[in-house]
Amino acid sequence: MSEPQRQVDADLANSMDLFQRADVGDVTAIEPVRPSQLLIALDGSAQDIAAVQLGKQLRERFQCRVAHLSPIPADVPKPRVTDGLEEFSTAIEPTAETSYDSILAATDATEADLVIVPCPFGRDFKSIGEDSTGTVVDVLIARSSVPFIAVRKPVTNIEDPTQHVRLVLTGTNPAADLAARRAVSLVHSTGRLDLLLLVEESFYQNFRQSLSAIDPDAKVSYEDLEHALARTYARLHTSLHRTADAMGFEYELLIRNERDEAPITPGDPKTHPALIVLGLERREHDSRSEIHDYICRSPHSVLVASTD
Repeated sequence: MSEPQRQVDADLANSMDLFQRADVGDVTAIEPVRPSQLLIALDGSAQDIAAVQLGKQLRERFQCRVAHLSPIPADVPKPRVTDGLEEFSTAIEPTAETSYDSILAATDATEADLVIVPCPFGRDFKSIGEDSTGTVVDVLIARSSVPFIAVRKPVTNIEDPTQHVRLVLTGTNPAADLAARRAVSLVHSTGRLDLLLLVEESFYQNFRQSLSAIDPDAKVSYEDLEHALARTYARLHTSLHRTADAMGFEYELLIRNERDEAPITPGDPKTHPALIVLGLERREHDSRSEIHDYICRSPHSVLVASTD
C-alpha cells in the first residue's frame, strides 16, 4: 500500500471516529476544580488593567491566594492601574532573563494552579492586534502544564467575564474533559456556560477528500459533521447539563460551522466580556496551532487547559 493511500485511510479512520460515539450511558455532574493559588504575570502594558481586575474578581469569589510577577526587564513601568494589587497579592520578582522562563519559574515557585497573562505579552494589544499572540504566550502553549488565561484586550470598564463562559471543541479532543472541568469551575453560579461544537472548514474539506478516495459518489455536508460532533460529545453535553442543574448556572449547547459569522465570539465583544475555554493536546502540532489561531481571533480572554 502506498504512503498516500495509508494517509487517506488514516484520515478517514480518524474522521469516521466522530460517527461512532453515541453511547451516553450513566452520566454524573462534573466535579469543579476551583483555583487555590493564582499567579498574575504583569508586563506594564494596558492589558495589565484587565489582568489585575480579573485576578481580583477570582480572589473574591474563591478566596484563593494570589501572587503577581513584576514586569521584565526591571525598567518596564509598573502596572498602569493596580486597583489595590499589593493589598491582596504577594509580589514576586523575576528570576530569569526571559519573561516566559520567569513566568514558568514563578508558576512552580508559588505552586500556582492558574496563571493570568497579558496577550501579547510586553506589547499593547493595539500595537499588534490580531496578527500575533506574542512569543511568551506561544511558549506557554508549548510548555505550561498549568492552565492559563490569556487576557487578549485591554478593558477599562470590566465586567466579570466568568458570567459567560464558552467551551469550544472541534473534532475529538483528549483535553475536552479537563477543559470542561475548568469551565464549570470558573463559570459564575448566576452566569451562563455554552458548549460550542465547531466544524472547521479544513476538517470538512479533509473529510470530503478522504471519503471521496474510498467512494467518489459519496456525499457529506456540514450538517452531517455537525450531527457527528453532537454524537461525539453527547456524554459531555449530558454531564454539563446535569452540572448546570446542580450548580445553578444556565447552560446551552451550540453547534456551528466555521462559515458562520464570528462562530466563536459570544455577543458583542465591546459590551459583552466573556471567557473562552479551549482544550490543548500539547504533543499535537495541529492542536497547538489551533489554540494559537483561536487566541488571535478572540477579543475575549481565553483559558487554555492542556494535556500531554
